[in-house]
Amino acid sequence: MKYKLTNEEKIAYKQVLEILNNMEQENIEKVPVKLVEFFKENSDKTYVFSLNNTVPLKEQNINKYALALLGMLYINYWCKDENEKKELLNKYSDNERKYQEELREKYNVDNIFKNREINKKEYRIEKDKDKEENLPIRLTWYEKLRAKIKSIFKKDEL
Repeated sequence: MKYKLTNEEKIAYKQVLEILNNMEQENIEKVPVKLVEFFKENSDKTYVFSLNNTVPLKEQNINKYALALLGMLYINYWCKDENEKKELLNKYSDNERKYQEELREKYNVDNIFKNREINKKEYRIEKDKDKEENLPIRLTWYEKLRAKIKSIFKKDEL
């Protein structure tokens, strides 16, 4: 069964090719020819991507998948020595660990239900306040009698 490439992957291959075309020749030569051919064959032929050499890569509209491919190319072909490669791999693994911790905290089942309970309590309080504000004041019979007597005496004072 042949793997069908997504449009995002095809665009990423096109972006990587464009970045490679704007690199120094010595860096291009370090990448295997078969890999470059693979990018050419599987890239989106209709997608137009132009690289601006005056703007850093971070600030350009580059696909996340293309950035991952560039990272892979850097680790496998452009690293100067094994120490640099190890440092980079450690940094990638630290970033991945931090990302996974953030996801775990964000989507922790306990926290989700705690937040839901807090939201329910806040909703109930607001709902009760709305009910209290909208309901007419109901007085007992003796409160009504007292109010009537007070109103009679206030009229006489005027």
